[in-house]
Amino acid sequence: MLKAVIFDLDGTLLDTLEDIAISCNFVLEYYNKSSLPIEDYNLIVGQGASQLFIDLLPDLSKDKHAEALGIFEKHYAKQFDKNTKIYDDISKVLTFFQVRGIKMAVLSNKPNSFTKKCVMKYFRDWKFDAVYGIRDGIPRKPSEAGVVEILKELQVEPNEAIFIGDTKVDIITAKNADMDSIGVLWGFREKKELVEHGAKFIAEKPTDIIKYVSAEASYTTGQNLRVDGGITRSV
Repeated sequence: MLKAVIFDLDGTLLDTLEDIAISCNFVLEYYNKSSLPIEDYNLIVGQGASQLFIDLLPDLSKDKHAEALGIFEKHYAKQFDKNTKIYDDISKVLTFFQVRGIKMAVLSNKPNSFTKKCVMKYFRDWKFDAVYGIRDGIPRKPSEAGVVEILKELQVEPNEAIFIGDTKVDIITAKNADMDSIGVLWGFREKKELVEHGAKFIAEKPTDIIKYVSAEASYTTGQNLRVDGGITRSV
């Protein structure tokens, strides 16, 4: 029985790419580097802000990478919500889980303070039982450490939860935690990446998550079912 769902944040619940790109480009320009098109960041983000500047500014020292991160965070704090928005129909997904008593959590590679700030701003109409970004002492995704911590906090076993995300990092995280995963296609990556890394189900749009979970629930209770979108169960 499904008791909990853990969401990635950027590219899964929120379209944050433009605001992240704006602040990253501010940092690049600070170091006299050329800014990048917003769409290029689709393939750059996902590993956390600290890794982001190692990738973007590989010629800088470790101290300069830390400096770049600080510049980014200061700039991003002022404009993180200028263009960010909830993806269409995500509200339906969150309501679907909430009314069924399924616990919800967020695990992001975004800095912890920004992760919590985004959830508080955009998702105050729903209850999240745990919300975490990158913190000292907890390895970032794809380490399973954050998932293990959340499951313990929620008192849920891995086989009673699913992880939903838009990149291979999320799918690998779920695999490392012995959880099933749903890969989503409205975020930062393409279907090929998610399939190759073992997503159990691919959702082309948020309401596909509702169909999939409903189909799985009916399957476990022994009902015959056919759901539009190709999810078929017969027992």
